Amino acid sequence: MRKVERLPQRMAIMAFLGNFAENIQMLTPQLNAIIAASASVKSSQKLKHMLEIILALGNYMNSSKRGAVYGFKLQSLDLLLDTKSTDRKMTLLHFIALTVREKYPELATFWQELHFVEKAAAVSLENVLLDVKELGRGMELLRRECGQHESAVLRGFLGGSEGQLERLQRDARTAEDAYNTVVRYFGESPKTTPPSVFFPVFVRFIHSYKDAEQENETRKKQEEVMREKLLAQEAKKQEKVSGSRHGRNKWQQQELIAELRRRQAKDHRPMYEGKDGTIEDIITGTAPLAHGPLPWPPRPRGLTCPCRVPRSLPLPPQR
Repeated sequence: MRKVERLPQRMAIMAFLGNFAENIQMLTPQLNAIIAASASVKSSQKLKHMLEIILALGNYMNSSKRGAVYGFKLQSLDLLLDTKSTDRKMTLLHFIALTVREKYPELATFWQELHFVEKAAAVSLENVLLDVKELGRGMELLRRECGQHESAVLRGFLGGSEGQLERLQRDARTAEDAYNTVVRYFGESPKTTPPSVFFPVFVRFIHSYKDAEQENETRKKQEEVMREKLLAQEAKKQEKVSGSRHGRNKWQQQELIAELRRRQAKDHRPMYEGKDGTIEDIITGTAPLAHGPLPWPPRPRGLTCPCRVPRSLPLPPQR
């Protein structure tokens, strides 16, 4: 059997030719997801304001024992579900969702500004960049082969594929730059925080926030039903007391119910407010703010974060 000249090089070129289109088709969407997710996370004003509210709340709750911090690690967002009210039915995230819905409704759909974060969370940028470099080496091998041995087939493939690879390489540089920028913007290091760690934080936060909103709405409906039952019971008691004397009619009973409802609405205090009106009393059996603030994830030394405490952000009065 005659020996085939330069068999390894030819086999490599054949593999490159056969897989090139599939590799381009596979890598391009992953790079686009990183680019889009990085840009949307960094530019989202609603997300920034949401983080400002969370930071302001953390500073407010810890104001008696430590000074204000200027940022927090994004992983701290996962802890919002770990902090619960005394009855264990409401987490800090539920309270944040309730506050946002009541005071800052325009921020309630912050997640709509975050594009492709779920797709970006599944991307291994390091592996994608290595694959792009591998395609570049394959293209260089093909160029050398065309320079040494004239081939119409190889020359035609080279002319049609070089532009595709150049676009892919530009996208790879854009994706890497965009990701490095957004990670540093949030005080993290691109070397230690890959997309598979960075973007899932936002994915979990979005899912948890949506769940908290839904649970708040369910709780609100349940409380409304219970409140109506209590009002009806109170109205019947009042009717029994005064009915024998005045013979109240149906219209008077409705007026009584309306008056009780107005009185209850006036006196009703949200379940997340404590006796003294501070936020501190909503959380986990801790003492009031002046005696023992809620433990909050400490900010590592040197960490900065784009979420700053806005001077105009109104907070509940500390009495």
